[in-house]
Amino acid sequence: MDTNHINRKNQQDIRGQTSSQLQVSNADISESWARCRNYGLHSSGRPIEAVVSSSQMTDILEQNHYIRQLVIPELELLYNQIAGTNFMVAYADNNGIVLDSLQDVDFQAGEGGKTVIPGSMWMEQVRGTNALGLALHNAQAQIVTGGDHFFKKFGDLSCFASPIFDYKEDIVGVIDATSDATARNHHTLALVKLAARNIENRLFVEQFSTSLILSFHARHEYLTTTSVALIAVDSSGFIQGANANAKAMLSGLDLSSRHFFSDVFSLKFSTIIDELRANAIIQIRDVMGSEVFMTVQHSVLARVLSVPDTSSVRHQRATAHLPKNISEEQQPLPRTSVTKVFEDEILVCQMAVAVQSLKIGLPVLIEGDRGTGRTSLARELQNQYLADQPFVTIDCNLVTADNFDSELFGNQGRSEFFQDNAKTGLSGKLYQGRDGTVFFDNIDMLPPHLLRIICQIMSSEEQRRDLNITAIKGFLFSAKSGWLATDCEEDAFDEFAEAVHGCHVQIPSLSERTDFQKVAQAITADLSPQHCLSKVAITGLRTDKWSGNLRQLRKTLQLAIANAPETVIREDINSALPSSRGRAPTPCPKCANSPVRAESCVSIQKTWLKTGQNVSLVARRLGVSRNTVYKHIEKQDTP
Repeated sequence: MDTNHINRKNQQDIRGQTSSQLQVSNADISESWARCRNYGLHSSGRPIEAVVSSSQMTDILEQNHYIRQLVIPELELLYNQIAGTNFMVAYADNNGIVLDSLQDVDFQAGEGGKTVIPGSMWMEQVRGTNALGLALHNAQAQIVTGGDHFFKKFGDLSCFASPIFDYKEDIVGVIDATSDATARNHHTLALVKLAARNIENRLFVEQFSTSLILSFHARHEYLTTTSVALIAVDSSGFIQGANANAKAMLSGLDLSSRHFFSDVFSLKFSTIIDELRANAIIQIRDVMGSEVFMTVQHSVLARVLSVPDTSSVRHQRATAHLPKNISEEQQPLPRTSVTKVFEDEILVCQMAVAVQSLKIGLPVLIEGDRGTGRTSLARELQNQYLADQPFVTIDCNLVTADNFDSELFGNQGRSEFFQDNAKTGLSGKLYQGRDGTVFFDNIDMLPPHLLRIICQIMSSEEQRRDLNITAIKGFLFSAKSGWLATDCEEDAFDEFAEAVHGCHVQIPSLSERTDFQKVAQAITADLSPQHCLSKVAITGLRTDKWSGNLRQLRKTLQLAIANAPETVIREDINSALPSSRGRAPTPCPKCANSPVRAESCVSIQKTWLKTGQNVSLVARRLGVSRNTVYKHIEKQDTP
């Protein structure tokens, strides 16, 4: 599903909320004012300008480092969604202390820009009735507009806030937006709530990163929206946690206690995994009889489904009541770190056909340019087809006419392999691949006469399968794009082309993939879990041509992470892009017509690039102000 479609669905979530869900009652405001008076505040006075010390702020930022990685991208997206003039968005911790604030020029220049700063406290005790403080007190989204504020100082502002909850329903922070645009109160609050729900869902997935995350909803088109229900299931089939949506959809079931999957849903855990492997979305009933659609929810890192032995599951369920020191073997399996994302719409369809082809005994040819991920795709097809069986790779770049027999057939030779009573478990790679899949990587590098032998191998293994004799169950091949369309007069080449005729998967180049953003985010998370890409960085990455595809993108992100001044990568991505390497700085438009100013401008730009785009360091080295540096770098065209 593309991003635009997801956004439309999320907007439907917003429009579907009634006014009563978005409107703050007069009782809430009245009760807040009463509390403020009890705190000794006077509405005609001034709020307490409470700000934590720098050392306290350092400690608070360190304590909230993990969740801020999830918050900041959402905060930047919310900033772009609200837009307009004289507005800001902010994130505060569960004590009402602002940690991050994005403000437009008008808001920054006004009274609000001096007040809503990192470190400022916004509890009712010091700032009176305000949306952020009220959201913390009432544990729900709030609007406080104009005269609803306790202090007259804030009377010309509209404030919107929504708390962020973890899966235990504890508040871990607040998203706040402030604007003077009172005509769009409900829509702005809905966007704030949407940002908070996105953070909650991402937080849930990351908190259970070693578990299988299953998402479900009564309507399948809502599986990609913030209204989706999420549950985390460990490798033994026990439900470890559920988000608020899941608890609401499964009302009547106490998910706070430990449940086995089949205690909540009508199918066994092992059965559900098999069905999810075969189908992206399945239908299932809960024990109350309600039918839902279910799929696997991926984290920033894709995950490999791991199915435990059913006898082991039964044993672990039977011993679930034992003390922890007795049942340590029940702990979840460690996460397998995978940076492979295959969500391009066309590619997903081709992969589904490929898996079905493997199941009925057809070979699959994967074609693509250098660095497009042919090997990774082959492994993904294996995971969806025979995840728990052998997967043997034969790199044809390393196979020659001299070592062909020893690599494929081992010391016992070619003739032994083609015997019906041939042994298994021998040294040749083909023996190792029996009961599983054999992947011939770079098949286009093999001499044509060796292709005929591979045709014989496929035919022999097909006969063994028909006779129910242990055999290779799947054949995968990879080659450069258009390889089979090349002119070759060798009969063996034509024979092989006929043998693999049928299912071809064509991997698009990286610049053509509709899942580019998810690919970039997954690689970034794999390289450095504490770093993330902003919307600006994603936009910058999309501008390049990526002739080297995934390999080139990975190296670019490594360079960007190494030079990033903070954990969120923004405009600094530009200096790491392939198109920017070796490009000499040019004067900005204001300096181009003056030789003196042009020389100074280029010097600033060169120093800016050498210092990893650190404006403060450039200013110190060259003895100029930060504003001067900004003037010479902000007009540069994005590569």
